[in-house]
Parts: sequence; structure tokens; C-alpha cells
Amino acid sequence: MSKSTKKQIDEKAEIFRKEAQRNLEKAKEELREVEEKVKSYMKKNPAKAAGIAAGIGAVIGAGIVAVIGSKRKK
Repeated sequence: MSKSTKKQIDEKAEIFRKEAQRNLEKAKEELREVEEKVKSYMKKNPAKAAGIAAGIGAVIGAGIVAVIGSKRKK
């Protein structure tokens, strides 16, 4: 590989790395904002929040049972 080709690859890799870092930071900020909204909702509506959490837990649990059950049948 020539030095100029390696340099071009290194430059493009650095561009992609910087873009990925920017995207990661943006995603982290968006998650922080969502977290704050969820916390606020939970404080204002604790009964609804508990019901939603229980429902999500039930769905996840049912999914796990379904996956385990399907593996046992094989």
C-alpha cells in the first residue's frame, strides 16, 4: 500500500471517528432529555408509571417464557 493511499484511509477513518463521536454525544444528550421527561412524568403520575412498568415487565417476562419454551420443544 502506498503512503498516499494509507494517508487517505487514515484521513477518512478520522472523519468517520469524529462523526461517530458527534453522533454518540448527540444520542447521549437526547437520552438525558428523555430521562428527565420520564422522571417528571413519574413524579406527576406515579400510579400510571407503576402500571406502565408492570405492563412492560409482564411483556418482557412473557417473551422470555416464550423463548425458553420454544427452545425446550426442540
